[in-house]
Amino acid sequence: MRIGVNALYLLPGKVGGSEIYVRNLVRWLPRAEGGNEFVVYVNRESEGVFEEIPGSVKVVRCSVSATNRPARILYEQFVLPLLAASHRLDALLSAGMTGPFVSSVPSFTMIYDLQHVNQPQNFDRRYLLFLKSIIYMSAKRAAAVLTLSEKSKRDIVKHYAISAEKVHVTYLASDKASFRRRVDEEVAAVRKKYSLPSSFVLYIASSLPHKNYERLLEAFKIVKASHKDLKLVLIGARSSGFDIIKKKIEELGLIDEVVFLGWLPFEDIPAIYSAADLFVFPSLHEGFGIPVLEAMACGVPVVCSGIEPLDEVAGDAARLVDPLSVESLAEGMSEVLGDRALRDALVKKGLERASSFSWEKTAKDTLRAISGHLGKRARR
Repeated sequence: MRIGVNALYLLPGKVGGSEIYVRNLVRWLPRAEGGNEFVVYVNRESEGVFEEIPGSVKVVRCSVSATNRPARILYEQFVLPLLAASHRLDALLSAGMTGPFVSSVPSFTMIYDLQHVNQPQNFDRRYLLFLKSIIYMSAKRAAAVLTLSEKSKRDIVKHYAISAEKVHVTYLASDKASFRRRVDEEVAAVRKKYSLPSSFVLYIASSLPHKNYERLLEAFKIVKASHKDLKLVLIGARSSGFDIIKKKIEELGLIDEVVFLGWLPFEDIPAIYSAADLFVFPSLHEGFGIPVLEAMACGVPVVCSGIEPLDEVAGDAARLVDPLSVESLAEGMSEVLGDRALRDALVKKGLERASSFSWEKTAKDTLRAISGHLGKRARR
């Protein structure tokens, strides 16, 4: 097969989990099955992102900027299908929630989740209308839809009236080569580089409303009462909602207790995980939750929301809490921090849980979904 990957949405360092997904997918697709060829379409900002990839992958730089979303969408709808046809693709996989409505090449679309349907209050009204229309049409016109969890699959089937047979779950994973327990020297180096506190709880997420920072801060203040030296370290893009987070920190008197590191280089993250006493993930909505697996793979105990699909990802390897309850979140954090036996058990289970997911399987499941639908089209 000759498969195209639409990565025109990618803004390095600014699109969170969807960047991790497309980077690893492109890296592992050529290794999954022999004989396939791949063409990756990138924007101006993403030039160079896919440099270290096998020879069976061709990168095509497109003259469009992802920062100009309307222009990117128009390019995706009218120019990309022509490019796909000219490159004689058998299939085009759009990795960023939207894809061409009309294309002579069978189109497959990755839809991470339906947050815009489940939590519309998190979006500007005009942007919400845009999301609802274009993601809906991308899904309806696709030969098949890929998604990250059974929860998201049920949402897509329910809200978009798409047959369950056309929606495929391809779980994500942590990168085993990078996310592993780091030795003391690496941890010491990253502590020095970022002036990390000696004892801290770690949270990696953007500042968007559904990441639930306000309840986390309130819970952290409760935990601080019995863990005086504990700090909270936050990593992630400072996007919409960051001003609200800063204001909440000031209101709670936590200015000296919270460390903002912003968006950091990928290569430093595993050692920071390894340095943490606890990783917390109190999100209100997720498509998958890669940071949960990354933390587990680095040998850090995890406290996370008991929502779908995080419970699907974490299994019994994390202390699950109610993200809407400050008390539940504080209790979960305090329990893990104060119980060495529980910490050790979560670390052991976490390492086993993280190892059960792999990017190789993600790539194989992706190719299997695409080839299966191409086979059905050929038979028809």
